[in-house]
Parts: sequence; structure tokens; C-alpha cells
Amino acid sequence: MRKIKLSFIFITIMLCFVSSATADDLPSVTALFQLTNSSMEEYDPSWSPDDSELVYTVDGRYGYELWIMDLDGSNQVMHLQSTDWLGQSDWGEKGILYTSQYSFKRDRHHDIWIAEGEGVIPRQLSINKTDQQNPSWNHNNTKILFQGRVNYDHEIWTMEPDTSNITRLTFYQAIVEKPTWSPDSSRIVYSFNGDLWVMNADGSNNIQLTNDSYEQLDPAWSPCGKWIAYSSNENGDFDIRIIRPDGNNNTTLIQESRDQTQPDWSHDGTKLAYTTYQDLNLDVWAAAIYIDPENYTPPTPTPLKTQIVIDEEAESNISRLVILGGAIVILVIIVFISKIIKGMRKK
Repeated sequence: MRKIKLSFIFITIMLCFVSSATADDLPSVTALFQLTNSSMEEYDPSWSPDDSELVYTVDGRYGYELWIMDLDGSNQVMHLQSTDWLGQSDWGEKGILYTSQYSFKRDRHHDIWIAEGEGVIPRQLSINKTDQQNPSWNHNNTKILFQGRVNYDHEIWTMEPDTSNITRLTFYQAIVEKPTWSPDSSRIVYSFNGDLWVMNADGSNNIQLTNDSYEQLDPAWSPCGKWIAYSSNENGDFDIRIIRPDGNNNTTLIQESRDQTQPDWSHDGTKLAYTTYQDLNLDVWAAAIYIDPENYTPPTPTPLKTQIVIDEEAESNISRLVILGGAIVILVIIVFISKIIKGMRKK
């Protein structure tokens, strides 16, 4: 029985080791930086393709604007200005995708636009009068993911930059928000009914990651593909949390005495830009993130369970041997006692 017990202790140690290794691989925040600090509202940041700059929305004095600043918050320069609302930008190799909402029309729907560089007039990509929001480039800038209105609901769609091949991916007949590609564009994460979901790029295999009474919003897939950052009000205010694409290791990454929303990973995975809300003002912050995806080893509980099963079988076999041995000993004792009784009768 000692062998069985030692084997069980070994398995327990292995499970603790795997759990410890997984905990050590959780991304951690090493520093927080405030990048904007004006009386205007500044929010919804997106990294440039080389991670040297950020584009973000400014609620300016004379309208809404898209601004660009350096990584450290310096050189803040206005990129676009409009009397219409501008936001939800995503900066790719082919240009900056963004959403514009008409301010002075009866049908104040959102349209998707692209700013393809300095001196180039922005081009409208929306081709109908339905509400279209949250555009997102795929990994090689050949497809655009977005949410589009169907009747009173929002569904997930894709199209090519020339507005061809428009494809509907979801049919929830509800409001689906903030779809975002995985790093290889094979999967999509989105928010539906306050929870996070993932699906294949063709709209199949929808899997729910969270299931609670809190709001889980603004999902953003890490470049290594191992984590999804999002904002959640589980702790009261909105914090930045992370979760595995399979729904495991759901934990808080950034928790401060203010709301944190709209996380966006840098392309090298070492930084996370996000929006804070405090004292009736929105500002852009950035977090330095330590993440080492190369050293991440997913838990492998199956072999350990198999080992436990083998040990249980061994224990069962030993129990059978003990019972059989005990029966033999009892039989020998009975035979011995019988012989003694017979000898006493002869006397």
C-alpha cells in the first residue's frame, strides 16, 4: 500500500507544479503610464503597425477628431477633424479604419471609413444606410471585420477593403458587439448579451467563454494568441481582465480607482493601451505588460488522470491478493484445528 500512497503523492505534486507553472505564465503589469491629460475627452486608442504611435479619438472644441501621438504621449497631432462623431479606429498597414456618425441628419447611423495616408481624402466603405461599427483589419489587411445593423439588431460581418464579398457571420437576431480577429485571423472574439464568445472565422463553432451577471466588453486578442483582454465590471468599476481563448484563467490584469475600458494590445504584446474614466473625463493610458508566451506550457491533466486510474487498478488488484491470502491463511488454520480435534478424539 505504501507504493500506492507514494504514487498518489507524486501525482499531487505534479498537479501542483502544473498549476504553479500556469500561474507564473500569467501576464503581469510592470508599469502604468498616462499618455493624455487635457480637459478634452480622449479615448479609444489603437496602435500603429510598428507600435511607435497611437491613434485615438478626441472630443474637441469644434467637433470630433482623430489624433496621433508617439508611444510616450508626446507629439500629439490632429489627423482628422469633423463635425460628425469619429472613433472606433483600427490602424493597419493599408490605413486607419474608423467609424463616423452623422451629427446633423435624421438617420444618425454609423459608417465605416478608411484614411489611407497623409494627403489622401478618406474613403467611405459603407455601401448602404444601415449602422456599421467597430471595423477591424485581419492579419494581412485583406478583410475587414465589423458589426452591422439588421433591423434593430447588430450582427457580425466581413468585407474586403474594396467593399466586395460582404458576408454575414452571425444570426443571433440580437446585439452583437466589438468583434475582433485572433492573430492569425482564424477565429473571432466578440461580446454578446454581456458575455464573451469566440467562433471560427466562417461563423461556425460559437463557444461561450463567460457566463455571469456582469458586463464583459471590448475584447482584444493578444498577439501571441494565448490571451484575450477585455473590460469587466465584476469588481464594481470597469477593470481590464484577461482570459484564455478556452475560457480558463479568467483574472484581473489592471484594477485602479477608476474605470478602465477599450484595451488594445501592441503588436509585440508588451504593451496595452486603454481608456480611463475618472472625474467626468476620459484619458488614454498605457500599461507595460510582461508576457512570455514561449515558456507557456498548457496543463496536461489527462495523463495524470490515467496514472491515477492505473494506480486504482493496482490498488484493487492488491486488495484482491490480500483477500485471497487471508482466505488461504484461514483455510490453513481451519485444517490445523481440525487435525488437533481429531487427535484429541483418538486419545
